[in-house]
Amino acid sequence: MVSTLNHNLPVQLTQFVGRRQEMADLERLLADTRLVTLIGPGGCGKTRLALQVASTVSGHFRDGVWLAELASFRDPTFVPKLITKILDIPRRPDQSALESLLDHLQLKEMLLVLDNCEHLIADCANLVHQLLSQTVALRILVTSREPLAITGEMTYPVFGLAWPPAGAMVADDPQELMRYDSVRLFVERARAALANFAVTTDNASTLVQICRRLDGLPLALELASAYTNVLSLQEILARLDDRFALLVSKQRSEPDSRHRTLRAAIDWSYDLLSPSEQIMLQRLSAFAGGCSLATAEAVCTGDGLGREQLLVILSSLVNKSLVVAQTLQGSEARYGLLETIRQYAQEKLIESGEWPAIRDRHLQCLLNLAEETDTKLRGEYQRLWLNWFDTENDNFRVALAWAVEGGRLDSGRVEAGLRIATSLYQFWRIRDYVDEGLNWCSHLFALAKVDISPVIRANAMSYASLLAGFRGRIEEQTRFAEEAVLSGEAAGEAGKHALALALGAQGYAARKAGDYQTAFTLDMREIQLLREVGDIYMLGVSLSLNSFAAMSIGKYEQARVMLDEALPLLRESGDSYRIAMAHNYAGDLARCERDYQQAKTAYEESISILRKIDAVGDLASALQNLGHTCLHLNDIERAIALFSESMTMHQEQGNQPGMTECLLGFAALAIVADLPAAGARLLSTAAAISGRHITSEWAATRMEYEQYIERARTVLAETTFQAEQAAGQRLSLEQAVAYAKNVAQKVADAHQTRRQLDELTPREREVAMLIAQAKSNGEIALELVMSKRTVESHIANIRSKLGFTERTQIVRWAIDSGLVKASE
Repeated sequence: MVSTLNHNLPVQLTQFVGRRQEMADLERLLADTRLVTLIGPGGCGKTRLALQVASTVSGHFRDGVWLAELASFRDPTFVPKLITKILDIPRRPDQSALESLLDHLQLKEMLLVLDNCEHLIADCANLVHQLLSQTVALRILVTSREPLAITGEMTYPVFGLAWPPAGAMVADDPQELMRYDSVRLFVERARAALANFAVTTDNASTLVQICRRLDGLPLALELASAYTNVLSLQEILARLDDRFALLVSKQRSEPDSRHRTLRAAIDWSYDLLSPSEQIMLQRLSAFAGGCSLATAEAVCTGDGLGREQLLVILSSLVNKSLVVAQTLQGSEARYGLLETIRQYAQEKLIESGEWPAIRDRHLQCLLNLAEETDTKLRGEYQRLWLNWFDTENDNFRVALAWAVEGGRLDSGRVEAGLRIATSLYQFWRIRDYVDEGLNWCSHLFALAKVDISPVIRANAMSYASLLAGFRGRIEEQTRFAEEAVLSGEAAGEAGKHALALALGAQGYAARKAGDYQTAFTLDMREIQLLREVGDIYMLGVSLSLNSFAAMSIGKYEQARVMLDEALPLLRESGDSYRIAMAHNYAGDLARCERDYQQAKTAYEESISILRKIDAVGDLASALQNLGHTCLHLNDIERAIALFSESMTMHQEQGNQPGMTECLLGFAALAIVADLPAAGARLLSTAAAISGRHITSEWAATRMEYEQYIERARTVLAETTFQAEQAAGQRLSLEQAVAYAKNVAQKVADAHQTRRQLDELTPREREVAMLIAQAKSNGEIALELVMSKRTVESHIANIRSKLGFTERTQIVRWAIDSGLVKASE
């Protein structure tokens, strides 16, 4: 008999978590559409979502909600028989199961849920088409890993549960993470294994990484959370590199074998693919962060897959929820794999024996892209191409990793890696991937053999030297520069351009070491070589950069001539970044000549451009430069804001040399604001952390340091000065940054108080002082010989000017500003 409950939905033994938006969407779709298909990869929670929706809307269907689970069926002829049995439809001898089903459902107001149709997709599509075309009020909800592809179908993709962004800040309240469905599910299920499990400040970042690494897939999260009673979250995270071994259900009662392991869930989808689709999926796993159609063609076609097959197979994999297509962002579609699918497909690729060959194709493809695009970073569409590099950055990382890993067996891979590193230099520099770029170069240099082209070696060594210099790694900077020059000289006439670059790198190293005359000499040789080879763009870059060498030895007029020649050359190329940096250098020159208004104009122009192209590393430095300039122009409020923004950016980038140099700005701020002891302490910390390098690189910075250290020494007693210097030497960088920010806040508060005092008239200050002495309006009127109404008018003006609403605020302000003492 049919159940009086009017449904056969199973009782769920665990709480349904999240999916509020999906639930609302599906309820609306089922009200408006007769066929809705939930599509998504194995383990994404399609079945559980369908059951929850069905349960929620069951009251809207007079004839009930009925579930048919198809996963265990292999013969499509049994599907109509299964449904007739579920609905308890009597069979007539002269009718087939399908005919009986159609007769029964013709006028029924019913929701039929067909779960897991992908392995019977064509037959299910045919059945659903007949059911809907021959009934009036039937609605069908389908779950499948690909659409039925019939008229009237509304597909609804089901993705992983929402996960927190990378590096989500949870220091104040880790419970904030519970608003992300993936975290909530993990925590809910973890508590079944470990009752007192909770999100804390200690485990929050690890939990975020687990949810992200598992793509928010409910099945994976549930399997992982079950281990919280035997493994720490850090141990679970560490084992996700081999997630298919870890993520095995410990529940004996799991009815569906596909849900007992993560591997089984994906095996189910993989086994339904054609051989060509399996090959394509395997080869796509070489990409990280997705690929375009063109790069997929370059890496995945050939050896059994024709180029003409690519789009058809790729479309099929998208339809089967194994490839994610992004078609609404940017000018070209991108195709990617969830990380869980990617790891599975990589295992299959390794088993196939194609792993080295496909990785080599991927390396060559990324090399071609890097070298083709490198020159585009010098033109007017620089920001567009920087963003393109950001999009492909994970692929470049994978390619470089193979150049290192595979380079132990084939030096050609190392050479390809060095060429990629050379092409990525400008991107690494502008978008502040300096540390990462230097790390890749170091790994590749360790494998580079004598058969590497000297030109390729020289170029890579030069750029590595520059990267090392940006992070204050002077020993590496000098060594790389010397090797670059030797390689450039060994290349002879063919290496002339590479030698010029190497000389520039060596000049920068000399300047960092404080040998300004040598730096100037090397830079002049570089400029001469670039004139000889006729590289107008690099000549502009070199003239701009090397103006610093002239500044460092006091040749300000020559520096101006160099910048005046450089800027038109750079403008002709359209390189926004280099134009911005030339303005920054012009600002330094103006600051060296104490023309602070001109310096302000130049720095502001530089900052405007750097913001537009998101050149975060150099932007932080330019902000700091402008901060010093504003101090000289007595704009303390703006200087505080600029130094603070600069320090925050350096901290976000983990740029220790940048943070250390920024301490000079806060020290200058303290000294200008009559806090010389604090300034002396911060100057000492900066010098102790960076040594002579804090003042050796930039002429304008050296002038600021020397000026402010002398001012602090002049106004402080010698014993006090030495004590503050000693205190500064004991501070760590982290402690110094916190101290600097505290000093800046004190200066800001004092500056605001002075500004507020200046805003009040002498009479208003008198009234405020008397209010702080607890005098009534009448008493104030008597003392100041004015009417009570006039007193009230003064008080209204005070409140308006200071932004106060309460009398007690005036009392507190008068005490804080020093108008009266608290004891009065």
